[in-house]
Amino acid sequence: MVSPIRRLSVVRIAILASFVALSGCATRKYVRLQTATLEPAIQEAQNGVKENAERIDAVDKRAQQGLTAAQAADTKATQAGTAAQTAQTAAQTADRKADTANQGVQQATNRITTLESRVNNLNDNYTESAKEVVNFKFNSANLDSQAKSTLDQIASGAGTTGFMIELHGFTDSRGSEQYNIGLSQRRAEAVQRYLVSKNIPLFRISIVGLGKEDPVADNKNEKGRAQNRRVEVRLLKSTASRQTN
Repeated sequence: MVSPIRRLSVVRIAILASFVALSGCATRKYVRLQTATLEPAIQEAQNGVKENAERIDAVDKRAQQGLTAAQAADTKATQAGTAAQTAQTAAQTADRKADTANQGVQQATNRITTLESRVNNLNDNYTESAKEVVNFKFNSANLDSQAKSTLDQIASGAGTTGFMIELHGFTDSRGSEQYNIGLSQRRAEAVQRYLVSKNIPLFRISIVGLGKEDPVADNKNEKGRAQNRRVEVRLLKSTASRQTN
């Protein structure tokens, strides 16, 4: 038979267990209630995080697009700068060529001035006695047989005193100004050498190369250009010499 004290203890333990079980149920229910209350806030926070992430992605894409556009603009600017530098270099080269051509023209002008001064400073009064033209092949300063025959006539008609010979060299219009001045000078020098070989004193010969200046025919066709490739030979005799003769 169970004693009353032991029975009371068992009852107490049962009551305590029931209380703990009830408390546990109450606690879980409370947690569920609290969690249910917090779920909208949690969902809202999660939605906010997602929206912020999407915004950050959008901003990042725009930033990347802006960076790409900036790089493309920088490349175009660099290309434009290179093109501008190339154009400036070409302009400077053109300026140098123009300066060289101007120098060639100035040199020719100086030669003419020198030649005219030499003639004007002579004690005798010279007048033109004869004028002949010697022609040349394209890009050549060589005398052909016809040119030499013409110069032989000039040499034989010059006499021994009281004369001067002027040689004016020319080219057609093809080629640069500077090159044509040099070529016309070489043609005049070729005529000068031949006349000297025919006993014409060097001091009685004045030469100048004028390039493509003063054409006598149209440079648009070969016939005209052939006429412009020339050296004009002027035999000048003093008035005193003419009167003596």
